[in-house]
Amino acid sequence: MEEARIVFNSEGFRQILLSEGCKELVEQVTNEICDKANANNSRGGQFDSSVQVGGYGGGRWIGFVSANDKQACIAQSEDLALTRALS
Repeated sequence: MEEARIVFNSEGFRQILLSEGCKELVEQVTNEICDKANANNSRGGQFDSSVQVGGYGGGRWIGFVSANDKQACIAQSEDLALTRALS
């Protein structure tokens, strides 16, 4: 029986991770988490989302959700508005 050999194509994976399709998927999930965090927020203020290319492993799309004011920070620290949005 002939032995199979798998060759890891780093450039191919890099192209996939930086593709427009991956960006759209990361944006979709990031926006969903942000929307849930805002729905969990009864203290006012707002959570915002953004997507950018990170440098880990040669680069990939990374989504961020963060509080943009004091009220949203309090909603996270006391009510776990963002943390609860992850489950």
